[in-house]
Amino acid sequence: MRRPVIAGNWKMYKLLSDAVNTALDLKPLVANANHCDVVIAPVFTALKTVADRLEGSNIHVGGQNCAIQNDFGAHTGEIAPTMLKDVGCSHVIIGHSERRQFYGETDTSVNQKTKASLAAGLKPIVCVGESLTEREGGHAETVVKGQLVAGLGRFDSCRHGTYHNRLRACLGDRHG
Repeated sequence: MRRPVIAGNWKMYKLLSDAVNTALDLKPLVANANHCDVVIAPVFTALKTVADRLEGSNIHVGGQNCAIQNDFGAHTGEIAPTMLKDVGCSHVIIGHSERRQFYGETDTSVNQKTKASLAAGLKPIVCVGESLTEREGGHAETVVKGQLVAGLGRFDSCRHGTYHNRLRACLGDRHG
C-alpha cells in the first residue's frame, strides 16, 4: 500500500523568522499524522534553519527546485540536489507548472532533475499537469501522459526503473 504524502510548497513567501514560526506552529498540528508523510518546502534561504528546528519531528523538509546536475561549478543561481540533502532536505519538488510556464522547464529537464535528485538520495515530488487551455481543449490526458513518459520514462538505472514501473502500473490501472 502506498503511503500518502501531503506537501506544502511555500513558493516565494516568508522571510526566515516567518518560515521558522510557521514550521513550529505546524509541528503540534501534525504530530499525530502517522497515516501520511508531511513535507514542507520553504524558500531556499530558510531551508537549513527550518530543517534544524524540525529535526526529530515527523515533518520532512523539501527544496522547491534543483539543478539538473549534482556537480559543483559555474552554475550561477542553481542549487544542486546534493546541496539540498546537505542542508537537511529529504524531498524536492520538480517540474512545477510555474517552473514550466515561466522558466522554460521541459519534460527533459524534469527527467534530468529527477535522476539527479534520486542519485543524491532525495525523494522527488514530480509535478505533472495541463494548462487551462489544454484542459478546455480536451487534451489533459494526452499532455499528462506525455509528461510522464518524457519526464520519467527514460531512467537508465534498474533501481529507478522499479519506481517508474510502479508508477506506470498505477497510472495504467487508473487511465489505461
